[in-house]
Amino acid sequence: MNRYEKEKDMIAYCGLYCRICDYYTDKIRNSARNLLEIVRRHRELKIFAETTKAYDFDELLRGLEWLAKELGPCIGGCRGGGGWEECPLRKCCIEKGVEFCFECSEYPCDILEKFKGCTDRLNQIRDMGIEEWVKKQLGIA
Repeated sequence: MNRYEKEKDMIAYCGLYCRICDYYTDKIRNSARNLLEIVRRHRELKIFAETTKAYDFDELLRGLEWLAKELGPCIGGCRGGGGWEECPLRKCCIEKGVEFCFECSEYPCDILEKFKGCTDRLNQIRDMGIEEWVKKQLGIA
């Protein structure tokens, strides 16, 4: 098994590559923390929101607080038990005993259609093979 085949464990069932994924790298939580700090510092944004009725400021704060606190890094990647425990794609793949959705006889399915972009990634993995696809993700292909 070459280096890139070992990387299969770092590719989620849906085709996200963990090493560059915003969940895995904690980019989402860190960005939410940064934005939350800025929004709290600029309380005039509440006045802007109320005046323009563009958004509910308190809901924005609650959303950012949740992202900053709850959406931590995906340790171990999807296949290693990290990520969203309730992911319907992961549950389905495990139940059907497939490594990727494209290996399923029902591919593409209704579950997959809810996750935009997954089909394109999965088709690339299937068509290119793991090694070439990983190299492309890392910018070395």
